[in-house]
Amino acid sequence: MKASGHFTPRRRWLATLWSAILLGCVIASTLMILHGTRFDNRVTALLPEDRQSPLIEQANARLGDQFQDRFVLLLQTSGENVQQLRQMTRALTRQLGHSGVVTGLRWRPDDFRQGDPVNLLGAQRYRLLTPKLQQQLDSGQHEALLQRALGSLVMPTGIDRDPVRDPFGLLDAWLGTQLPTHIHTDQGLITVKTDGGRAAVVTGQLTGSPYAPDLQTRLTSALQNFGQAHPEVTLLRSGLVFHAAAGARQAKHEISTFGLGALIGLVVMLLLVFRSPLTLLTLLLPLITGGVLALTLTLFLFGGIHLLTLAFGTSLMGVAIDYALHLQSARVALRDRFRLRPMLAGLLLSLISSALAYGVQAFTPMPGLRQMAFFATCGLIGAWLTVVLWLPGIPIGRSPFTDRIIDTLWRLMSRWRGLLGWRSALGLALVMLLLCVSFTRTNDSLRLLDTSSSAMLDQERQIQQLLGRDTGTLYLLVTAADQQQWLERVESLTPTLRRLVDNGHLGDFDSLASAVPSHARQQHNLAQVRQLYHTTLPTLYERAGLPRTLEQRARQHLQNPPLLEIDDWLNSPLGHSDQRLWLGEINPGTTASGTPGKTVAGMVVFSGRFDATARAEINQLATHHAGVRFVDRVGRLSRVLGELRQQIAIWVAMALVVLVAILAVRYRGRTWRVITPAAGAILIVLSGYALTGVPLNLFHQLALLLVLGIGLDAGIFSAEHPGDRHVWLAITLSTVSSLLTFGLLAFSATPVLHYIGLTALIGLSAVWLLTALVQPAQVHRQTREHP
Repeated sequence: MKASGHFTPRRRWLATLWSAILLGCVIASTLMILHGTRFDNRVTALLPEDRQSPLIEQANARLGDQFQDRFVLLLQTSGENVQQLRQMTRALTRQLGHSGVVTGLRWRPDDFRQGDPVNLLGAQRYRLLTPKLQQQLDSGQHEALLQRALGSLVMPTGIDRDPVRDPFGLLDAWLGTQLPTHIHTDQGLITVKTDGGRAAVVTGQLTGSPYAPDLQTRLTSALQNFGQAHPEVTLLRSGLVFHAAAGARQAKHEISTFGLGALIGLVVMLLLVFRSPLTLLTLLLPLITGGVLALTLTLFLFGGIHLLTLAFGTSLMGVAIDYALHLQSARVALRDRFRLRPMLAGLLLSLISSALAYGVQAFTPMPGLRQMAFFATCGLIGAWLTVVLWLPGIPIGRSPFTDRIIDTLWRLMSRWRGLLGWRSALGLALVMLLLCVSFTRTNDSLRLLDTSSSAMLDQERQIQQLLGRDTGTLYLLVTAADQQQWLERVESLTPTLRRLVDNGHLGDFDSLASAVPSHARQQHNLAQVRQLYHTTLPTLYERAGLPRTLEQRARQHLQNPPLLEIDDWLNSPLGHSDQRLWLGEINPGTTASGTPGKTVAGMVVFSGRFDATARAEINQLATHHAGVRFVDRVGRLSRVLGELRQQIAIWVAMALVVLVAILAVRYRGRTWRVITPAAGAILIVLSGYALTGVPLNLFHQLALLLVLGIGLDAGIFSAEHPGDRHVWLAITLSTVSSLLTFGLLAFSATPVLHYIGLTALIGLSAVWLLTALVQPAQVHRQTREHP
């Protein structure tokens, strides 16, 4: 049988108006999206505007460009058979070439040739001195330089050992500091030394986005085919594409297990209870309409939307299914005796409590939280209006089986009623609160968002260590009025950085000033070389048995050699890889200090070891030098997560205080029964984590918001309808549906989803149990509400 709705003309007019508003929202949101509405995924966009730094975002993007569409493979065979290693490397590159998604494969020395250094830097070599040469010249160690030059003249080696152009091998010495020391050439291969011998290096560039599913599939298939054909080969991988592919595989697996399992379980459960596909659709309808309203108003007010808002705002808005469950459960149980008016107070209080708990975060200084709060609150309002204005007019199925479920749940709950009095509840709450204060730990590390396996992260770290590569996560951002001031500023930092490297506190650092000295430094270098020529060149030629006439020709090269400029270096093949370290001229509005005028910027990037001593001294450098800022990308984003967590805790606590005062006006002595399911569940979760040593993070807290919303709904409806059996059916369905949707995520291998799922699993179970325990014992003797 079907129970028809009760639609008065006034209610029908309001329902039509709500339909028109939603239609307008659909049209407006579609137009905004089609016209390029911004979907932001930057975690730093969640920060207040006065703490955001477009320049840092620009630097992060420049440093990250090298990892976007490139990858590195290290190929190692057992033993030291270089010929076998070469054959395997050739086979691998053929396999990659056939995949059709890789270009620019480099694995032979010729692939890495970067032009003729003599033509590129031959004229400027007299202005370019290595730190070691500078030290020897400053300390007057001309005899040591003389002996080395004699040896080179007797047995010429290197790129250019012409006795006239470069008798002291300045260009060779300088190039030796610019080329990576970890990489070697071996019988036509580029290799690095490993614990097991040598590994061949293969680098490549993707033809498309590393997130493209087809590209990921074809690349991983090529590597798998190679591995199956050559099981004796060990292959290490580094590159965003491999992490993206692993994340996509894990997401597909979890969607097909948790997502599909939750959906099937939810549909089966609701169909078993209500025995009507139409009723099932009416339960989902408020979520859809609430989402449409929330998305439209958020796009209109904020001009865009953050992806975290969509993810977590939609999850928090899932509380809105409670409204539909309570309404439809009452309609099924009461049948023709159903009236909307008696339920309006509970529905309205439920909306106000959840909207207050979520909406109060709109007053935080964090734009991300404000947007999430606005989205969730608008979604709740939209869902509530749909439940009140639409659902009573939609026919609903009813079945005797539903009556039996209601009776069974009521009898089960009746056994537990009254087992927890207010004194016991208060005592337990104080104990759990003491545990939380004493033992709660936090962890806001950005690595919580990392979906890569430990094995893949170990490979990444191993390759970075073997190749001496940096990740671009730790660097100094240096700004100055012009290029020369920038170079001089970085040169003033270099002695401290070099000392940290020499003392083992810092692995290494990379800056443009290492390749391009300032004009002042180049002038000083040239003066030192002229002094070297004046004091040592005659003796060198004499001992080498060369004619004295060459001396004048050699000195002519020092007359007016050109200066090496930043742009010349970056535009040369040798300096191409250093382009990631240079931002060049930037807009005055994006400077770290905000001062107007022409400004240039670049980075000094750190790699390898970075201990507490290095951090402390580099922080001091940034503090005491103008235009220098230390950037820890991981630490910076971790602080954002930590501040979000703290802001949520503070404002939700304030909202709860206000909410208790509001509820006390209506429920007076019963207020503790209304609050206990939500507050008790939260304390159970937090004290459990405190006792077991699980550190609290942002994602635990976001899940606690869901627990809070469902707990408040359970408490309010239990207090509004203490003897109505349909209320316990709705509370049970709400809890089980949320457990299926979120609780199953506790078994996810993705850390973020695991934290959300575990918190939801414990918290929602506690809500369901506490709701029964705090109800007065005598209520279960009331009469049945259905025939």
